[in-house]
Amino acid sequence: MRLIVRLLIICLAVGSLQSCVSKKKYDELSAAKAATDQALAETQANVQTLEEEKDALAAEMEAEKTRMNEEISGIKSDLDATKSNLAQVQEKLNMTEAELNEFKEEINGIFNTYKESGLSLEERDGRLYVTTSEPFNYSSGSSYLSKAERDAIDSMAETLKATPNAKVLIEGHADSQKFAADAGTDNWDLGYARAKAVANRLIRGGVAAAQIALASRGDSMPAADNGTSEGRATNRRAVILPNPDLGNIIKQN
Repeated sequence: MRLIVRLLIICLAVGSLQSCVSKKKYDELSAAKAATDQALAETQANVQTLEEEKDALAAEMEAEKTRMNEEISGIKSDLDATKSNLAQVQEKLNMTEAELNEFKEEINGIFNTYKESGLSLEERDGRLYVTTSEPFNYSSGSSYLSKAERDAIDSMAETLKATPNAKVLIEGHADSQKFAADAGTDNWDLGYARAKAVANRLIRGGVAAAQIALASRGDSMPAADNGTSEGRATNRRAVILPNPDLGNIIKQN
C-alpha cells in the first residue's frame, strides 16, 4: 500500500514538472513572436516611407525635367531669333558696304575725270579726302589763304561746277595753341573761319552753296605732333571730303 502511494506521489510530481516547463517555453515563444511582429511592422512602415519618398522624388524629377525642357526650348527659340536678327543685320551691312563702294567708285570717277586740274581722291584711315596740288595750311592764328592755295581752290571750283551733283564737306582744323583770355575767339572759331575761307573762294568761283558744307574740328583731330613747330604747322589746315547723302545709303526699315 505504501508502495502504491509513493508511486502516485512520484507520478504527480513528474506531471507537475512537465506542466511548468511547457508554460515557460510558451511564454518565451510568445515574447519572441511579439518581438518579430513588432520588427515586421516597423520594417513595413519603413518600406512604406521609402516608397512614398521614392514616388515624391520621381515626381520632383519629372517636374524638373519638364521645367528644363521648357527652358531649353525657350533658349533655342531665343537663339533662333538672335541668329535671324544677326542674319538681317549682316544683310544690311553687306548692302551698305556695297552702296558705299558704289559711292566711292562714283566719287573716284568724278575727280579722276579732272586729274589735269590737280585734284585727286585719297583714302586715309577709312576716310575719303579730295586733295589738291597745294595743301591748305595757315599761319598761326590766321585763316588767310596764300596765292597758291587760292589757285588750287579755283581749279577745284571748275571741277565742282562741272559736276553739280558732287558735294563736299570742308573741315577746318587748328593747332593746340590757346588764345589770350580777351581775344574773344578760340580754336573752334578759328577752325570754322579756315573752312569758311575755302568755301567762300569756291562760291566766288561759281560753285553752288548747296554743294558745300562746313565743319570745325578745332584742335580735336591733330594730324601731327603739336609739341613741335612743324607739327603745329601741319595741324593748321583745312581738308575737303566728299559729302554723300547718307540718307540714300543707310536705309531705314
